[in-house]
Amino acid sequence: MKKNLIILAMLLMSAITGHAEGADTPVIEVTGSATMNIIPDRITVEIGMEEYYKHKASGDSTLVKLSDIERDVRKTLGAAGVPDSMIVVSELGNYRNRDMSSTFLMAKRLSATVSDFNQIERISDHLDRKGIVCFNITKIDNSDMGQYNRQGLKAALDAARQKAEFIAENEGLKLLMPYEIVETANEPSIYSAFSNVAYDSGSGMENMRRIVRRYSVKVRYLFQ
Repeated sequence: MKKNLIILAMLLMSAITGHAEGADTPVIEVTGSATMNIIPDRITVEIGMEEYYKHKASGDSTLVKLSDIERDVRKTLGAAGVPDSMIVVSELGNYRNRDMSSTFLMAKRLSATVSDFNQIERISDHLDRKGIVCFNITKIDNSDMGQYNRQGLKAALDAARQKAEFIAENEGLKLLMPYEIVETANEPSIYSAFSNVAYDSGSGMENMRRIVRRYSVKVRYLFQ
């Protein structure tokens, strides 16, 4: 009976503490996690433009050139506070006209970087939909992401230590320095492409107004 109790106690301690791999050093192994919700201050929007024919009541058609469409788009971006330095051409090409299969028309995509979603809404509200084939948010970021990453990782490490201290105190042990620290997860920015050719300020935008980063660590602490 006494022998069985000793074996049971040893198994319990092993479950709580474990051992460092390849060594006889007893450790307490814990995990810690943290989540950061970050407001983006760099939002990249892509606007796709295509030439098109404007049909008149007389039956005639007039080509609306790409340069005219782009001029109006850049005017709308400027009115929303986007400088020319933050606008780049991301794609240029042509496409076959759907109404006249033998005709090719020009197409272009502009990428603009803004600092907040109020600018996105102003652009969307005033952008002429004619000649616009897509309006996508392609990236959200924060200029201080490095600082947020450090804060998130520290919060995960603090959570791991608090857990280890609780276990050690509960078992009558003295927690020592970390034996091993492994970062198990550091997820990238979470966002999705969003098209608002029929944009109505709905819930799709709400899901993109923050960047969610999750941090997780596994820590092995020495104890005595």
